[in-house]
Amino acid sequence: MFSDNLKNLRLRNRMTQKQLAQKMNVSTKTISHWESGYSFPSVSAVKKLKKILNVTYEQLLDK
Repeated sequence: MFSDNLKNLRLRNRMTQKQLAQKMNVSTKTISHWESGYSFPSVSAVKKLKKILNVTYEQLLDK
């Protein structure tokens, strides 16, 4: 699930929600919502996450 993948990949990169939010130019609350499954990022945000976390789309999106 995307939310779990995002959290695990963020932690693997030793990044806090605040650090990721700053790199994404979004609020910490937005990152929290993505990781809880409350909301989902836009396609352009997923592309940016992929680059920041240095992962593939599959790693972010696959179950």
